[in-house]
Order: sequence, then structure tokens, then C-alpha cells
Amino acid sequence: MAKPPRKDPSSLKGNRSESGKRAYERLDGAVPILHAPSLVDRAEELRDVLATGTEAFAEILAAEPPRLQALLVADDDWRGAPREGERPYPPGLPYFTRATDPPSLVLPEALSLAITPRTGATLPLTVWHELAHAFLLKRDVVRAPAWLRELIPQTLSAAVARRADLPLEEHLSEVNWEPGFTVRGLKGHAGAEEQMALQNLLLLLGEAALNEFGEAFLRRLVRDLWGETDVVDEARAEELLARALGERGREWLLSQPEF
Repeated sequence: MAKPPRKDPSSLKGNRSESGKRAYERLDGAVPILHAPSLVDRAEELRDVLATGTEAFAEILAAEPPRLQALLVADDDWRGAPREGERPYPPGLPYFTRATDPPSLVLPEALSLAITPRTGATLPLTVWHELAHAFLLKRDVVRAPAWLRELIPQTLSAAVARRADLPLEEHLSEVNWEPGFTVRGLKGHAGAEEQMALQNLLLLLGEAALNEFGEAFLRRLVRDLWGETDVVDEARAEELLARALGERGREWLLSQPEF
């Protein structure tokens, strides 16, 4: 089957532009940013966030950064942003896509109100989460439970926040600790509120793991996942995580209320 053509994000369809397209400007950095002309200030802020995350992830994982660009999309252009599928992503929710060359982090003009809690750490954590997916998908990754696929970006994001002295404890203090399920207990279709609760539980679990075991387990976990050739089921996912944590890993993991 032929692959769909790569999309050119240098211009996007704008709902209110007379020409139907709006030229995007380029801001160079560790991750180059294509941005709507009106969003230059936000682009400069994100350039620093992406540079911090790229440097930290490369060091934590001992891996070269992926070929990547960021696309900062104006609200009016969101429906025309590059993506693999036909349907646009919900407004305000960042995502990673391989529909462009190089692949893109697609970032909204403003984050969706569904992303909570709202603190000084919210924007960097959200951007680093998508950047972590780009690092993880540098190599082929077999299918694995959603909680493991999302735990890695959340924990990497927490690790960078700690390095950057972001108010992570303040952010975590506003998280609902008892959403009614664990990170492994959310099954089937989930709404935006439940999805956000899951991400916050994973962030809590990741931060707790960093406090107990340090950053080194992340490199082991990612490299072990890269080495898997068969579908990773629930039991194998738990085994990979416990082994990466090291001695006492399984005992500690099973003692965590989020898990």
C-alpha cells in the first residue's frame, strides 16, 4: 500500500483568511518552530521549553534527539494542521505526527481547558510529554498497554521539571489523588476528564519513582522497550517496569496506590 504524501506545514488553511492559506514563519532552535506570525512571543517561549527538554532527554536516555520540528498553530488554522487521520484533533490538545518531513510536534495557540491542573508547570509538562513521545518513537515500538506508553513521557516530563526547578510539587498538590481507578484500571473508551485523570495519576507515579530510584531506570526501561519484538501484554509491561526500577522494584511498584 502506498504511503500518503507528506504534508507541507509552511502554510495552513485558515478559516478566515481571504486566500485560504496563511504563511507560517520559522524560528530556529534545538527544535525549529514554524509559527503563525501573530504567535511569535509564544514561539520564543516554547523554543526555550523545547531546548530544555531536548537537552535533558538526550542526557537521561543517552540518545541523540530525533529529527523534529514544532508547529505552533493559530486557533483558526487548527483544522488544517498536519495529521495522519482525516479528523482533526480536539482543539487545544498537542500531538506528535509523522505526517510531515521531519515529523512535527503540533502545538496549539492555547491549551485546552481539559488539561488540568493549571499551574506554572502545566505548559512545559504538556510540551515535554509530546517531545518525549518523539524521542520514544525514534525507533519502532511494539504495541504495549496504554499506561506503560504514557508513563514514560509523564516520568520524563517530571524529571525535566525537577532539573529545571519548576513548581512540580505545587502542580502535583492540585491533582485529584482518588479518581476512582488506578493507572491499570481504566479500560475501554474514556472521556476527556478520565483521560486527564489517568495522565495525572501517571505523573504522580512517575514522580514517586524518581524520588525512590532516580532517573537511571528511565534509560533502562526505554531501551528494554525498544528491544521488544512481540506485543507487550500487561504482565510483560509490569515485568519490564519492575526490572528497570531495579532491586525492590516489583515490591515498591505493587505498594503504590496509583498502580
